[in-house]
Amino acid sequence: MKMPTYEELRERCLAAVPDEVDKREGSLIDTAIAPVCAELAAAYVNLENYFNLLFPDTSEGEYLERIGTLYGVSRGEASPASLRAEFTGQDDQPFDPPVGMRFSIGEIYYVLTDCLNGLGTLVCQTNGEIGNQLGEALPGDYLTGFGRAEAVEIITPGEDREDDASMRERILELLAYPAFGGNVSDYKEKVRMVPGVGGVRVQPVYLGAGTVGIQVLGSDLMPASTALQLAVQQLLIPEFDGDGLGMAPIGHSVLVYAPDTEEFEIIAKLTANIDLEQAEQNAKEAVNNYFLSLRKSWEDDDPVIRFSGVMSAIAQADGILDVESLTINGGTENIVCEGIPIAGSIKFAVYES
Repeated sequence: MKMPTYEELRERCLAAVPDEVDKREGSLIDTAIAPVCAELAAAYVNLENYFNLLFPDTSEGEYLERIGTLYGVSRGEASPASLRAEFTGQDDQPFDPPVGMRFSIGEIYYVLTDCLNGLGTLVCQTNGEIGNQLGEALPGDYLTGFGRAEAVEIITPGEDREDDASMRERILELLAYPAFGGNVSDYKEKVRMVPGVGGVRVQPVYLGAGTVGIQVLGSDLMPASTALQLAVQQLLIPEFDGDGLGMAPIGHSVLVYAPDTEEFEIIAKLTANIDLEQAEQNAKEAVNNYFLSLRKSWEDDDPVIRFSGVMSAIAQADGILDVESLTINGGTENIVCEGIPIAGSIKFAVYES
């Protein structure tokens, strides 16, 4: 919808004034209509903005949420990370701190929710991806006999509040492929409701008629943990027998599992114009970001590791001037990945320009 500009409104107003009246620039009538046209132009701009808020492809913020409610789509709220932690005492034996005790990893605090034989669960006190970290955990209070605590596994990844782009994509996907009666869209929409889920693939007729395979990624875009897989399974079929007690249609047998990962070896010779160690770090980060972008599109199709894509990612890293002798798994061909692509061994020889 095209909105008139200030100049168009001014010309239209002047055209409506009889020619006998002085309409030259700076005349009385020209001066009188100028502020009115300016206000009308501003009103049209506001009208265009409100008009865009009415449709899911251009809406944003609370207006996008209100559109989502019309189709049963709500914005994903932030959720805390859950970590599996190992606790040992000063005698190097399993140690059980009291439930409810606070631990910190860096500047982020966690609460111990359960612990048995030195194996417990830490839940982040701050919602969001900031809690998705592993390493040594320090107790908030003194503990007699305590030796060491270490977070060793992310059970359920923390998620940030869903942004407009992600919510808009879900609404448009639902409109294009309506969720109904256990179709692929229906399963995707249901599984995405589980906190910590970042990617879903649905395989109809997975092991024959009435069976459905559900592959799940965590919100960190890595294969879902056993606990997250179980949470999805319990949502769909609590008793594992298709009796209709869960959200899966009656008669459906659903198997939830995490896809396999596939690592790729990246080797190249680089020329840099900054500190060589920093240049190497920048190049490795660029490669990891490229593989992250591939994992983001995993839901739609098997990712393709493109030679030109890796080359471009490295070349655009800060401080990198040239890339030579690049190989991916020893070759220079594009590779179709049937699992979750991960940059495994990255070996760079970096030289000064």
